[in-house]
Amino acid sequence: MIIIVIKILLLLFSNYGYVLLLREKFQYNKYLAWIAVSCGIILFLYVFSLFGSLSFAGLILPKVGIVLGAYYLIKRRSLLQLRQIFNVNIITVTFGFYFILFSFTLFLNRLEHYDNFSHWAIIVKYLYTQQYLPKADTTIIDFTSYPVGASLWGYYFVNFAGFGSGTMLVAQFWLLSACFFAMISIIKDRKRVITIIVIYAVIALFNYFNIAIRMNNLLVDFVIPMLALAAVAGIYSYQNNVYLMSLHTILVLGVLGIVKNNGSFFVIIVLIYFSITAILNGKRSLAGVSKRMPVIMITILLSIMPYWLWMNHVKDVFGNHLSKHEVNVDSYEKIYQTKTPAIIHQIINNCIHHIESLATLPTRGFILVNLLFIFTFLVIRFVIKRKTNVLWMLLFTDIIVVAYYVGILLMFLFSMPNQEAINLAGFDRYASSIIIFSLGIYSYVCVVSIENCFYEQDVELRNYKSFKSIKSKKIYEYVALGLFCFGSLSVLSENNGINYNFKNYKKTEPYKVSQVVKNNMHLNQKKYLIVSTDKPDINSYFTQYVGRYYLYSSSVDAREDFSTLSKRRFIKLLSKYDEVIMIDDHYSFKAMSEKYLHQKVNVGTYSVTRLLNKTVRIDN
Repeated sequence: MIIIVIKILLLLFSNYGYVLLLREKFQYNKYLAWIAVSCGIILFLYVFSLFGSLSFAGLILPKVGIVLGAYYLIKRRSLLQLRQIFNVNIITVTFGFYFILFSFTLFLNRLEHYDNFSHWAIIVKYLYTQQYLPKADTTIIDFTSYPVGASLWGYYFVNFAGFGSGTMLVAQFWLLSACFFAMISIIKDRKRVITIIVIYAVIALFNYFNIAIRMNNLLVDFVIPMLALAAVAGIYSYQNNVYLMSLHTILVLGVLGIVKNNGSFFVIIVLIYFSITAILNGKRSLAGVSKRMPVIMITILLSIMPYWLWMNHVKDVFGNHLSKHEVNVDSYEKIYQTKTPAIIHQIINNCIHHIESLATLPTRGFILVNLLFIFTFLVIRFVIKRKTNVLWMLLFTDIIVVAYYVGILLMFLFSMPNQEAINLAGFDRYASSIIIFSLGIYSYVCVVSIENCFYEQDVELRNYKSFKSIKSKKIYEYVALGLFCFGSLSVLSENNGINYNFKNYKKTEPYKVSQVVKNNMHLNQKKYLIVSTDKPDINSYFTQYVGRYYLYSSSVDAREDFSTLSKRRFIKLLSKYDEVIMIDDHYSFKAMSEKYLHQKVNVGTYSVTRLLNKTVRIDN
């Protein structure tokens, strides 16, 4: 474990080397550089993977970064320069606390969520063991149309540090942390504590609306809005430098488009914002706009190109091998044709009723965002007595949320099987993405509004005396302290929640399976039968997917009911498999094995050939 920790820290140092390169060669904003480097690495891996050279890219990238990091540290070896690198301030205290706490917690955690085993963890495992993208004959990956952006980031870590749940969780959290750090870039005066604390408090609040999956999973519904917010922060920060603004947008949106198909919605929103910003901040004349149009068009083209390449890759490699939720008109038509008018009506009604319910977490988030915007407007307009565009930003944010909700409804109608659509499967998880995005937009609007309302508008002249009155200074201090306490308590609460879930890990199917079979890293075609007493997990296919992940085979079945089988049918059932995995004390299977096979079986792994020939169990 110590070796893995050292290698993960070396990766952090490697990324820091690339950050220093960006800052020296392009004068890149230090808060935006981390996410730009992360996205650059993902895109580099992505391009090489499309050409079948993933192993080369995964091998060379960390080493080059380490060399760059060592070079720049030696170059900046003076004490003054080192102090600038490792400067301690309110940003390093708050975000450093957040980063270290969750990095440690997630490294010790294990994967639990269903979708880790159905796709997100198993694709990282596949990339790590095979060193190339899934092919048409790859049966271990069901969702072949899912883009691989976030998975390549996980691959980058495990390929260097070693495969493990903790390594993958830390990898995804560090990608999120780079997005958190990018949000700070919108603050003009970072000596003012309150603006930093607002960002910190909102990031802490994200965890509440991410509760459906939490950060101890590899699902990307939190990654998507965070990448979009990092892109928006870069556009705002570089609004007077169209080339750096374009570069940052291309890097982040290029990755956002290949994280998951619904990331395209956020890509469109950010590209609209980029285009408006590029036009408005140029020379406000027809000639000035025409000069920026080529940059805008190139940025749009390069931002969507990775997604376009992925769609072509899926079409060329898999052809007619359809995957669930594939972006394909034919597959949409087939799914929609199975929905009768009654089913469509039921889906729409269920969706409306769910959204209207205050018990729905995203609905409470939508209300909270509106209340925050309105409260901010009232304070600025009637207390501080300044004009503000906060209400206009609220209108734009609400339009984006409503459009996204319509998109979710269309997804249920066109790309989900009937029963999943009727049950609104995953609705809260999907909706949480847009609520997190809207909260992030509020934090930007709030920070910009606060900075515009400071008594001293000249940043260079501000100091601890730069307040309108003693009363306003006290209000400032109390609000900052209150938000800091709220943020810190929220962070600790989320961390405790993750740790609490981990304490119950031994009761889960992933733990039971892992204790019996360990983690097989060799892709195989063996046929396995998992024997479990957990009927709900078997009926939902959770046990099967967990088995596929750990056994690393696409031919894994799970069964709970054996009591109705005769001797002939029992033996015939077992003969279909190569091995039987009993993960808990299954009474009926034990009794039938003793009665029909004349063998006593306990928790463990058994060769079917030996089992049917009255031999002993395989010890692991």
